[in-house]
Amino acid sequence: MRILFISNYSALYGANRSLLTLAEHFSHTDGNEVGMMIPSKGLIRKELERLDISTLTIPYFSQLFYYKRQLKYLALPLLAVFTVFMFPYIILRVRRFKPDLIYSNTSAENIGIFISKVLHVKHITHVREFMDLDHGAHFIGGNVMKKKFLSWSDGLVFVSDAVRKWVNQGEEPLANQIVVHNGVDTGCDKKPAHLQGKGVRLGIVGILDEEKGQHIAIEYFRDVLKNHPEATLHIYGDKEGPYKKRLLEMIRKYSLENTVRMHGFVKDSKAIYLDMDIMLMCSRSEGFGRVTAEAMQYGIPVIGYDSGGTSEIIEEGRNGYLFKDKEGFLKAVEQLLDSEKHYQEMSEYAFRNAHERFSKERYCRHIQDFVTRICSSSSVS
Repeated sequence: MRILFISNYSALYGANRSLLTLAEHFSHTDGNEVGMMIPSKGLIRKELERLDISTLTIPYFSQLFYYKRQLKYLALPLLAVFTVFMFPYIILRVRRFKPDLIYSNTSAENIGIFISKVLHVKHITHVREFMDLDHGAHFIGGNVMKKKFLSWSDGLVFVSDAVRKWVNQGEEPLANQIVVHNGVDTGCDKKPAHLQGKGVRLGIVGILDEEKGQHIAIEYFRDVLKNHPEATLHIYGDKEGPYKKRLLEMIRKYSLENTVRMHGFVKDSKAIYLDMDIMLMCSRSEGFGRVTAEAMQYGIPVIGYDSGGTSEIIEEGRNGYLFKDKEGFLKAVEQLLDSEKHYQEMSEYAFRNAHERFSKERYCRHIQDFVTRICSSSSVS
């Protein structure tokens, strides 16, 4: 089978890291030829070259049907015209690859569906985000039109049951739909020791964006210091812009320069998690939370906002705690740090449970079975 994966962007954020896992898996499966289409050069292209996976680098703007209430989105019609202009060239390049299946890895639904229709090949959409709840990006025509657009795919993979329910508007899943949690490969075979020394290390991982809630972590951390003055907060991730300036200003305003540390983008996830005792997930509408699963695979309990995919990952009092407000957050911190024994029990459970539920092997096996089922069906929708 010849599979062409399509990504919206070329950076190595969570969606593309999960996509690379699939591309590598299928490329190592007998009888498969794998390629990936990306809109520009970037870190993902370097990884594709390392994995010896064919890359189609073609300029395009994929998420044509989303808008935000921001001035820069006034350029959307121009980007749409550019993509329409490029479409015949895109079809030419993809036709040369001769795909049997187009697999759109998406945070925003993309042009893969149109390519599949022109070439009369099967199409699967992997839905990884809410988009409106988490990014404030709204589908033109609303969620009813979004659901109709997605129905043009031969198969739909949802990253969590929360995302599935939101996209399906509460309706039961169809036969060509499946929920598969992301699989992460930390390379951690043994749970590291934690809580050594007096200063507990809290961490939050993700692109610097208001939806990810780094400002909430800083705000709440001020109160953590009242009972744990030697605690530190570590922020991993980067993105230049007003929000980053806002975070830096908060740190200065609250005189937290010695206790809040911004590390920027760190490619080596192992270096991140080996230096962390508690993971924070402050996103109010996380589709899944890849970093939550990664942290747990290192035996790190997670304190996460009670919504979306986070609520599916965290088992209250077993591998972490859920919160809705500052009071709930601070209570979770104190419960987690109640005793070394309690922390270690939660750490052990998080480690075992995450390796069972979020292994790369389990993730790839479920996707492969679904791809086989969709591609063996007789018709192309």
